[in-house]
Amino acid sequence: MDAAESIGRRIVTGGLSPGTILPNLDLLAGEFAMSRLSMREAIKLLAGKGLVASTPRRGTVVRPRHEWSRLDADVLVWQLGGEPNAAFVRDLFELRRMIEPEAASLASYRATREALADITKAFAMMESAAARAPESIKADVAFHNAILKATGNDFIAALAPAINASLQLVFQIQRGAWPDPENFIPTHAAVLDGIRSGDREAARRAVQTLLISSEADAMDGLRLLNADRHAVAATEASGDSRR
Repeated sequence: MDAAESIGRRIVTGGLSPGTILPNLDLLAGEFAMSRLSMREAIKLLAGKGLVASTPRRGTVVRPRHEWSRLDADVLVWQLGGEPNAAFVRDLFELRRMIEPEAASLASYRATREALADITKAFAMMESAAARAPESIKADVAFHNAILKATGNDFIAALAPAINASLQLVFQIQRGAWPDPENFIPTHAAVLDGIRSGDREAARRAVQTLLISSEADAMDGLRLLNADRHAVAATEASGDSRR
């Protein structure tokens, strides 16, 4: 783990609270066994993500949460720590409900032949791959990204790379709870059909239905993960008590 990632994770997970003044460059460089120049570049990277600000008088200060670039791919991954929680899933689906139904509606009449081909290709890959396989999850992410791009709106399309890491993690958890393709292929097929037919309302409704089902699946997946963790912890504790 490099310096930027290590410090970034500490910030977004609460280990370094807003207003905290980081040690000077020399001390940080010594902590991470790197040159002062490399440490300066790491701080610049964090500043670009809105996590810190450097001033001549105060040094490098952790910025307030509302100033962070919350859709930055690194910030999202660091915040998750590799695993979503219920609050993150809720926030992600609130964002998706605000954007994706209308994106599908726009795509239903704006999508070019090439854009439709991208959506169709992603769906075909998802349909043919094993539900829990990385290829299926990547295809699912590509399906939703292709719809955002098919809107022809550069601002909406720009959200695609920002939420890729989040979608991939959530899809993995969903498939852990509900791996049967019949649980997710028909809802995606309905979205594709709505966009292909040029029916704005059908495309919008299909995405709304998909998101309701997907959020429920993600929450089920989280409950299963938590149950597994508790079972492992109980087993380990039982083993320790017998030693």
